[in-house]
Parts: sequence; structure tokens; C-alpha cells
Amino acid sequence: MPANDGGKNSAADREEAAMGIGIVLRGITRVVLIAGMIGMFAAAAAAPKPGGSITVGLEVDIPGLDPLKVGVYDTAAEIAAALLFDTLTTLDDSGKAVPKLAESWTHSDDYKTWTFKLRPGVKFHDGTPFNAQAVAFNYARQKDPNNHCRCAFYIQFINKVEAVDDLTVAFQLRDPSVDLPAVISPAAVNNPIHSPAAIQKLGDDYNRNPVGTGPFVLKSWTAGDRLVLERNPDYWNKGHPYLDRVVLRPLPDAQARFASLQSGESDLVWDDEFDADNILRARNDPALVVQSYTGSGATVYAFNTKLAPFDDVRVRQALVMAIDRKKWSQVVTNGLAKPATNPYGDGSWVKCSDDGALPYDPGKAKQLIADYGKPVEFKMIATATPRGRANGQVLQQFWKQVGADMEIEQVDQTTVVTRAFMRQFQLTPWRIIDLADPDPQMYANFHTGSPVALANYSNPELDKLLEHARVTADKELRTDDYCAISRLINKEAIWFWTFQNTYYAIAKSKLKGVPKLYSGIIDVSDAWLE
Repeated sequence: MPANDGGKNSAADREEAAMGIGIVLRGITRVVLIAGMIGMFAAAAAAPKPGGSITVGLEVDIPGLDPLKVGVYDTAAEIAAALLFDTLTTLDDSGKAVPKLAESWTHSDDYKTWTFKLRPGVKFHDGTPFNAQAVAFNYARQKDPNNHCRCAFYIQFINKVEAVDDLTVAFQLRDPSVDLPAVISPAAVNNPIHSPAAIQKLGDDYNRNPVGTGPFVLKSWTAGDRLVLERNPDYWNKGHPYLDRVVLRPLPDAQARFASLQSGESDLVWDDEFDADNILRARNDPALVVQSYTGSGATVYAFNTKLAPFDDVRVRQALVMAIDRKKWSQVVTNGLAKPATNPYGDGSWVKCSDDGALPYDPGKAKQLIADYGKPVEFKMIATATPRGRANGQVLQQFWKQVGADMEIEQVDQTTVVTRAFMRQFQLTPWRIIDLADPDPQMYANFHTGSPVALANYSNPELDKLLEHARVTADKELRTDDYCAISRLINKEAIWFWTFQNTYYAIAKSKLKGVPKLYSGIIDVSDAWLE
């Protein structure tokens, strides 16, 4: 992902700068001493300071944090989860999995068994011990068919999680995963470790009374208004967190959210490129810092290749070649949205010199539709939001110009998902989310027989590439596979990519220590006030 727009002031950057000064000035004693003193003062000024409270403005209210009750975490829930819970691993600034609740890990030769050694002496907020049994309990609870958790869908590739001993846990996988530690790193619904004792004690009430091992403890939760979190004095990572309190407030209206930042009611707010005016204003305000991150994945649309007119590749190719993504970005996001030509994105380690993207060529699109020889008329599902309608209208105009007639069918977000899984659509919006490894989603979205292979498309060559990519550890060879996959999908035009996943947070310039927005999560667990 791109670097923080708020200025490159990491410890590594400062160290590199100091080394450069030392080399240039070596032997000039007085200047070195002065430079050293300046460096010391700068380091002292930049050192994290304990104490203080911040308020974070979220896009939506959080319905709860029990995976069984909510099924999936949206970004707001993930922001809260990153404060209340820990995961086994986390990602460093380069996107590599590093220890968190797990101290180390090994894998079998076939990448179907991963064994994690856990951190000793960690306790949940209720005082009960964190151990391998707790990890196994969390995954078993989500996978239990009697619990009917929608969250189970995302971990189908895990057969079971077993406690080998108190501090050793083994993941037995149905399918190989060459990068499981990175896959389970974000604070998404499956990964945070909850207190088994609290779940069993509180029952249904646990949803709004979550208990983790994280740096903050839940103090109070007022639905529709705020969550108040206070520093965990017994946190296993001594000296952390720095803040005493974090308040999370749902502020669904973008203008109200930005106004709360300007008035001082909030210290940081979530935002996205569809609120382009606020982001551009913030970039010109010295009191504010805009942090942006372009991850992996993309917003996409899937054609149902079993239904006319999309059972003909010429129609699919024509519609893709009629789309001017730069113009689309300008219309709906003032140019902030970054066009996508493959499913990987700037934040992925998969970099393709040739991804097979079809060019913008309305003339060719018209010819393909003429060759098809029948009227091209269809419905496209869009979310029942102003954003959904705006995107639908832009596509409607692009396609009308090449002779295709599209009707927008607006439905709520839940219905989009339900109809997608039931294949009750001709063309539907979807998203490839930002993950550290492309395998889970690429295999699920495009392998024959997968419940989320929405295009209803089957190709032995595509299956072979997907299967090889997931059992190959060499990233260069995996990149070759994934780029070949992109070329095949683009050629067949079974899905098309619109924009990359780019995330935004706007903060007061005094707030420091917010890392890259991996998976769109604004993680303030190690933030501090200058």
C-alpha cells in the first residue's frame, strides 16, 4: 500500500536519516556533536507519550462482536475488534506475518498442517488464561453446524483446530495454505480470540459485552451512540497501549463525521473516496492528516455466464471494453478512485507485467455487439444507496453508447449477497477484499464447484492454475500462476474489475502511531498523542 500521506516519520526512516548524517559528517567533531544533539532532541520529541483520550468517528453503528450473532464484521466492527482482541499474528510494515499471540509457527511439507507456539502468561480481560484450548474453542464454535454461523463460510478450508498442549495449537486444513499466518492476521470476524469463559457465562449478552486479551477493555457500550474502551493495565505487551481511553462513535453522515473532526469532537474519522470533497479539503488543512492505503483486491462485477446475453463471450467483452474507468472515477470520486485491471491491486505482492486487461475501446465494443446479432438487454443489481445508483447510472451510460440496454435493480446489501449465492442475477456487484494472500478468495471465486464462483464458469486450465498456486511456496512461481489467471479471466470477461481497494482515515495532526490501514482497519491500538 502507499505510504502514509501524513508524513514518513517511522523509526526506520529516522534511523536511516541519522545514519546518512553520520556518514557525511564523520570526522567533523563539532558538527557531529551538534547533529547528534539535534537528533536526540528530535527523537525525544517524536517518542510516544503515554496518556490521553481520543474519539474515533465510524461510518456505521456496530451491531455486536459475537461472531455467531453478527456473522461478519464490517470495517467499524474490525476497528473495535483490533482494540479489544488480539489475533495469533499481525502484519509488519512490509506486509509480512509477525508474532502476536503466537510466538512462532511451523508447517507440514504439504502446507495442510500449521502448528503455532503460543505466548505464555497472557490473560483475558476476565482474568482467565489464554491458551491453546481457547484458540480451539473459538474455531470449533464458529464451525459447529448447530450454531449456523455465517462466519463458518470464511473458514471452510480449516478442518479443525486442536490443542496439542496448553501452549501449542495445530490447524488441520482441508486445503493447503502456504501463507496461513498472514491469512489469519487481520481482526476480521474469524480471527480475534474471545474468552471461552465469558461466552459461556454471558450467553446472548456476550454480543455487547465482549472479552478479549487486547490492549483495551470495554468500559461501556451505548447502542447507536458510543463504545468506551479503557487501557488494559495487565496487557501482555508491557508499556502498551499508550492511550488511556478510546471512544468509538457511529457517525453515518459523512459531512457530520468530517464536521466533528473540525470542531474537535473527534480526533480521527473513517472516510472513503466517495467523500472526495472532505478528503481533498483535509489535505489542504495543516491541522489534519490524511492517511490512505491501497490494498490488495478490488471492487468488481460478476457476469452470470449461464444466462443470456452473458452466455456469449462477445457480449461480456463488449461491455468491459465500453468502460472508461478514469472518467468513471472522475464522475463519482473526483478522480480519487484508482482503476483496477486485475484482482490483486497495488497492495498485493502479485505484480503482473501483463495482466491481459481488455482496453477501453468503444468502437470494438460496438462491433462485438453487432456480431452478436441480437438485442443486448439485461438487469444489473445495485445497492439501494445513492452510491449504488450513481455507479449504476455511469455504467448505464457507457453501455448505452455501444448499443446495450441495462436496467438498474436496486436492492439492500443483504439481498445482494443472498441473490449472488443463489445465482439469481445477470450482473451483480461484488468485492475481492484486501487479504495478505490471494489464494483464499481467488480459489473460492473462480474454481469449479465453489459456492462463491458467481460467474457459473468452469475451465480446467483455470482450475489447474488455481490448484498449483496454492501449493507452491515460491512467490515468483505463484506470481506467474496468478498473472496467468488474470489473463484468462480478463480474456473470458467472466468478471470485471472496477477500482482498487483504497482506504482513508483523516486525523488531527497531533495523533501519531496509526499504522497502514491493512484490510481497511484503522488500528489505533498503539496510537499516541503528541
